Parts: sequence; structure tokens; C-alpha cells
Amino acid sequence: MDLGPAWAGNSVNCVPFRRDAVLTSANTHTAAYFDADGDVRLVEIDRDSGRRKEAVLANARKPLDAHQAISMGRDAQGRLHLAFGAHNETLLTTRSRSADLTEGFLAIEEAAGGATYPMFLSVRDELLRLFRIGNSKAGELWVERLQGDAWVRDKKPFISGLLEPWTAGPYLNQPVVAPDGTVHLFLVWRLPGKAMSGGLVVNAGIDAMRSTDGLRSLFTTSGVQLSLPVTPVNSERIVPVPLGASLINQAAAGLLPDGTPLFLTYWDDGNGVPQYRLGWPGAGGWQVSTVSAFRTPFRLDGGGTLPIPHSRPDLVCHRDGRITMIHRSAETGNRLMATKLQPPHYRLDSARTQVLVDQDLGFYEPILDRTAWEAREELVLYVQPCRQEMNSDGTSAQHAERAFLACFSPS
Repeated sequence: MDLGPAWAGNSVNCVPFRRDAVLTSANTHTAAYFDADGDVRLVEIDRDSGRRKEAVLANARKPLDAHQAISMGRDAQGRLHLAFGAHNETLLTTRSRSADLTEGFLAIEEAAGGATYPMFLSVRDELLRLFRIGNSKAGELWVERLQGDAWVRDKKPFISGLLEPWTAGPYLNQPVVAPDGTVHLFLVWRLPGKAMSGGLVVNAGIDAMRSTDGLRSLFTTSGVQLSLPVTPVNSERIVPVPLGASLINQAAAGLLPDGTPLFLTYWDDGNGVPQYRLGWPGAGGWQVSTVSAFRTPFRLDGGGTLPIPHSRPDLVCHRDGRITMIHRSAETGNRLMATKLQPPHYRLDSARTQVLVDQDLGFYEPILDRTAWEAREELVLYVQPCRQEMNSDGTSAQHAERAFLACFSPS
């Protein structure tokens, strides 16, 4: 389903920390993205009739930095909420006047100074807005709650890396909300260079926690309550990835049919080559399966948005326990690929890989519509090619590519 020309000079439309880029309600898909002029465009498509509704919001803060991505949430009245435009600066926020896009949006406002990575979570009919305040090596994660028409911030952050002398920056993988409202979180901490000699990017983890009350309290995976805010001192380390192993931040997470949470990320194999890793709790502790066989060396190092040869992977969990991993790599011509992994061990040698989109997508990373998958196990992805240069955040990147929704029935 064609969306139109999209901003493609950097990867701002194609980063996996967008939650969400596409929302599905009944037979209608709604996508948000920066168009070729850097304005915010929303496209609503009825999949049965093909009818379209569109809204364009003039955006004075052009998306010259890939961190400025758009996230979207829907409240109990069906109104769309947007947050975008921020990399350690004020969030740009707005919402639709009603559930009908043609009735327009409120004026764009600035909120939450010093923010990055906004995302929305719907938990038991409560809409939450999460974001980081601070920088990559000294930050906190905050929650705001929609109460009527106003966003009300919690009194303290729920995760903080502001301990001295060694501060840290917390990065969430995609949060997972279970049908009963339990929120599962996987966390990576970025450490400051003064704490060690690991380079500009040293990510430590993987940590895990969960909440049963909309992030008002947090527990370890075994049920030990954690005092808030959670810090590197009391955060539970479930997989001790070696420091300096190019552990990626902001990767994926999912939920197996029996409610078991799992993570999907990458770190290197000891020879400088990153490999995808799938992890889940099992007998005797957390199990980890290596689910790629890349050959291209890569070191996670440098400032700003990095041009990475292998996308951060994403995943969906089937009702029969299978997992489909979605990924893009320079080793497969930057095509969008799907790898089906079989339970209970999810080994690569028994997996099957196929091409989903036979096109060079540049530095695209998978953008899934989780609402479509949860409703009917339909795989819907926002797709477009994009560029991403080293040290290009904040620089002019005018370039356009066609954006579209790719839809696949479960198989």
C-alpha cells in the first residue's frame, strides 16, 4: 500500500525505537512519517476499499537528526497522539481533535525539555508517554500519563543513570505489554568513556524487569520488588554481555504464547563480527541462541546515529511458539528478510529464511505494526529505503524515497 514520498536523507523514518509508526484499527491502517519536505504526514488507508485520508502538519524543526523520529499512540477516545522532533531537546507534541483525521490536529506544542526517544504504551486503557531526559551517558526514563486532555508526569523517574561518579544512559528495548497489562522491559546501560577504555559506545547489559501496575512499580523477573528509580545498582542483569562487545541498544522483545518474555538483539561473537541473539528464560536460567551467521566485522563506535551494516532485528511470536525474525543486512543486499525459528531451542540450523522485500533499502531497520499482529497475526511493516552517513546528525540530508506498507498473511 503506497504512502508517498518520504524523507530519506537519513534514517529518521526507519529507526526501531518508533512506537508506534503504524497503528491498525479494524481494517484501517494509520501510518505517520516525515514526508519529502520534512513535514509530518499521516495516512489512513482502508484496506478493503482502498480509501485514503491524509493529514499534513507543518514542521519547522526539520528531521536532520535520525533521533527525531515520530512515535504515535491512540487514546481511549480513538484520538491519535504524536511526539517527535527531539534529541536532547523539547519534544514536539500534538493530538488529533477526534478519531477522524479529517477533523485535524491541535497546534504543535513543546514539552519535556531535554528529551529523546518518546514512545507511547497502552496499558489497561491508560495511555502512557515515555521518554529519556538527559544524554546517552547520563539519563533518566520518565513516564507521563494522559489524564483527561493533560499529560501528568510521575513524581520521579522510573529508571535513572545519574549515580556518581559513573553515570549511565538507560536504553529500553521495545517494551512488551502482555494481555493482562503486565509490562516487560529489557534494558541496556550505556557507560561513560571515563569509566573504562572501551571506546565511545560501551553498552552494558542485558537487564530485565516487569511491572503489573502501569510502571508505577517494578519487579525483577522472579518477583523481587525494586525501589524506584531503578539504577545500575539494583537493576537485574540477566545476561552479562562482555563489555566492549558491541552490544546494540534499543533492539526487540516479544512474548511467547505462554506469557514468557524474550529479547532479540546483537553483540559480537568474539571475533569482531556481530551476531543476532535470541534470549528467553528456561530451566537453569536464561537461554541464548545465536540466530545469525554474519561474516562482516563491525564495531559499535562513534557519536550520533551510526550507519550499521546489519539492522537491529525485530520479531513476532506465533501462537504455536514459532518466532519470525525480521532483519536487513548488507550481506543480503540490504533486502528485508524473515527468518522463521522453531521452538523449543530456536536454532539457526533448523531455521528457514525468505526475502520479504526484494529491494536495496539502504540503512532501513524493521518497523512493525504490532497492533495488526496482536489482532490477527498479520505482518504489516512500514518500509522505505533510506541513507545514513557517519557524523551526519544535524546536517542537511534532503533526499526522498517512496514509502509503503508491506502486508503479509501468517504462514
